[in-house]
Amino acid sequence: MAFSTTASPVTVIVNTCARALGLGALWLACAAGTPALAQQALDKVIAIVDNDVVLQSEFDDRWNQVQQQIANASGQLPSIDVLRKQVLDQIILEHLQTQMAQRAGVRVDDNQLNQALASIAQQNNLTFEQFVQILQEQGLYDLTRDSLRQEIMIGQFQNGAVNRRINITRQEVENYLRSETGIAQVAPEYHVAHILIPSEEAPTKQQTELAQLLYQEIQNGADIAQLAASGRISGIAVNGGDLGFNKVESLPSIFAAVVPTLQPGQVSEPFTSSSGYHLVQLLETRGGSALQIDQWKVRHILIRTNQVRTEEQAEALIDALYERIQNGEDFANIARQNTDDPTSMVSGGDLDWINDGMYPLDFMTMVHRTEPGTMSEPFRTSDGWHILEVFDHRIQDVTEQNKRMQAERILRERKFQNELENWLTEIRDTSYIDIKDF
Repeated sequence: MAFSTTASPVTVIVNTCARALGLGALWLACAAGTPALAQQALDKVIAIVDNDVVLQSEFDDRWNQVQQQIANASGQLPSIDVLRKQVLDQIILEHLQTQMAQRAGVRVDDNQLNQALASIAQQNNLTFEQFVQILQEQGLYDLTRDSLRQEIMIGQFQNGAVNRRINITRQEVENYLRSETGIAQVAPEYHVAHILIPSEEAPTKQQTELAQLLYQEIQNGADIAQLAASGRISGIAVNGGDLGFNKVESLPSIFAAVVPTLQPGQVSEPFTSSSGYHLVQLLETRGGSALQIDQWKVRHILIRTNQVRTEEQAEALIDALYERIQNGEDFANIARQNTDDPTSMVSGGDLDWINDGMYPLDFMTMVHRTEPGTMSEPFRTSDGWHILEVFDHRIQDVTEQNKRMQAERILRERKFQNELENWLTEIRDTSYIDIKDF
């Protein structure tokens, strides 16, 4: 027996309580008014879902949540029977996904749960401790953690399963980047302020001198918006102000060619139009695809502890390897013979160019500290003992790659919901589901 997964106002309401993560205020409202599951000596099975069952008590608990949500809902709602079937269908889909996630080895640790609880607490202007206390006082702490654990597990499994079904071709990316929507989406926004020294005719000598004076003052740190707001400077009228954030096509046409050439904080030299003298300052930018990143060319040797190698033995081995390199032995040969990093073993420990943040923080910290052309002493990270050699450092412009990554992410997000619904339909249709009377 199956029910429709097509989104409806009621389905949204059902999902509001069922899918709490990221909807802090709504989750708090659901939890605050929801009794904990009652432990019943005889609990009726209302559905068999592969190797699991849905109990009447679980359905009743969810149904109570939904009733609280629809009490103040506006608009026409389906009949109670239809709504109850949608609620049961949602529970069934959750059971299916939970079983699949568990079989796939998806695990949610306590740190992830605490981060989720902290996020919900913050959305409700509470500290983590305050939120936990509220849940404990209402007898909902364990229930909330279990619900969040399931929610995170399902979310992680969904993302992996659905994204594997989505294929974004190179041509799709190129077409999107050439479209008006794509161009607008990846374009930066510019936060701009300006001063105008109005002139109906050719600017006077005094206006020209004032324009140069203001240019120097703004370069020296004067606030351009305050200068524009003064109305008159040295007896000469001025106006202008803060234009806020705008994409280049939304800027006044006389600014469109000037603003993209400026760096944040930089002010243009005075230029004229039919309105008079202009000075434009770029305060900041946001969005866009322009990106430059730090990169280091490195190689390393990794020694891990294992079933036959203790921490002391690992440290002694890395020290011995370091001494051999210091005495003139080839780094690459030692790496090939000893490193516990399978990805760089064949290349003699070579990681090629790595981006800032590409590896764990403790490893990247040592990369930052090691001067190009030098080798680090042995150091410990969460992954094991390392020797690190840095060959070079550069700042690489990856704007084009970043632009394509943004386009692919947007296209993937567009396809995700439709592919999710298809996937949910498939897993339900291919699973054993036996719904009893309820």
